[in-house]
Amino acid sequence: MGARSRSGCLSCRRRKKKCDETKPICAACLRNALSCVWPDTSPLGAAPEVVSTPQLQTQTFPARSVPASDAWALTIGAPRDLPTITIPASPSSFPLLGSAASGSETWRLLDHYLKDTANRLACLQDSENPFLHTILPVALGDELIMNSILALSGVHMMQRLPRLNLEMQSLTWSRYTRALQQLRLALSETIDGSNVDAAWRALLVVLIFYLLEATRGNDPKAMQRHLEGAHYLMAHVLRSGETPTQPSIVSFATELYVYNAALASFTTNSPPALITSPSMSLNSLGSADREIGVLCGCAYELFTFVPQVAALLRSFASCESSETTFKEDLMLEYYSIRAQIENWKPRSDQRELVLCAELYQQSLLLLLDYRFTDKPTDDIVDLAFWKLNSIISQLPPNSPIATTANWPLFAFGIHARKSHHREIIRSYLQSLVKFFGMGVMSTALRQLEELWISEPGHDVISKFFTNQNELLLIC
Repeated sequence: MGARSRSGCLSCRRRKKKCDETKPICAACLRNALSCVWPDTSPLGAAPEVVSTPQLQTQTFPARSVPASDAWALTIGAPRDLPTITIPASPSSFPLLGSAASGSETWRLLDHYLKDTANRLACLQDSENPFLHTILPVALGDELIMNSILALSGVHMMQRLPRLNLEMQSLTWSRYTRALQQLRLALSETIDGSNVDAAWRALLVVLIFYLLEATRGNDPKAMQRHLEGAHYLMAHVLRSGETPTQPSIVSFATELYVYNAALASFTTNSPPALITSPSMSLNSLGSADREIGVLCGCAYELFTFVPQVAALLRSFASCESSETTFKEDLMLEYYSIRAQIENWKPRSDQRELVLCAELYQQSLLLLLDYRFTDKPTDDIVDLAFWKLNSIISQLPPNSPIATTANWPLFAFGIHARKSHHREIIRSYLQSLVKFFGMGVMSTALRQLEELWISEPGHDVISKFFTNQNELLLIC
């Protein structure tokens, strides 16, 4: 037992426990979900009101705006510019205490989300990260969203800590199960009613589930189900024509949808068409909107080309016996799409965002040129990998935007015939797995290793698009 604290909080003094004296909430009170109360050190007459109860002395503080790191007494290391949100002075005042946010292990999930998970999912960090400044304030009063992000955090923690204790694993899946049950109820209300805000809320949760399965990385069928739900809900909100009351949720959920649905179209047999409208363009969403760029960086327009490139490659792979006119039409489409991708220019001066955008640009050009030009394929691939090596040599794998590098690296990887090309992909993906802890990155590397062994030195592009027996989602 630790020595009784003489300068710690009143809760630790009463329990005769050692206090680490972290304010406003010490580690012991955070761990045990207790009200953390501090003795008065103010000059006479300046003290806040102190109320005595038979169990505990409670010092009354007003609710206030504080950084999220201080709110949960996180030990984050380097100073961080975290978002400011209004929260109660004590965890015991949280409206979700006793449900989604109760218990020391649950606080550990929330702690991990704040300290690690949220910033591993986005290229925008801390106070600019919508996984913190947009989702978290809403989650504090919404049990469905809270359970969703707690489950996401727990799955990410399992990726980080393979030997995570069974209690934390059980808690994670119980939150996921509870969130799925709540989502079913929310969906029934959304379908039956006309509340556009409820529909956007459901879409956001479905996309969080998709990210959860991507973090887990081993259940593409679950990813596919969530993505189909996202397609349905996006169509529903666009048909409604109603104006939502939370524009930050709308712009954030829209980009999450475009990013994930677009990339999934590349590795999914017969994918649903990407649902778009003029209101979903970068200009309409607002280039100054802080949510824009959370995953797409400065390459939003390039992501909308992914489904077009994938559809064109599938058509080309299946047209060997087609009429000449059909092939000519495909060539015309190739020239049109290629020109738009090649002429695309970034709208940012942030070097790492531009580099990652160029990574997407070059991967799309490689996919097209490999199938549609008359140049020797070895020359096309060698030049593409020279450009790739130039880009990633300047883009550190621990850069926040590198969280989106998995897909273009996979696209390069399926063209890699030479050992040194494969080593470029392997080395960078291994660094991404280590830093971001995302299961989908491990899946991409494993799939490539299997491909390289089964088809050494062969053309696998046509087979990839025509004989894809296993569902595979890379994002």
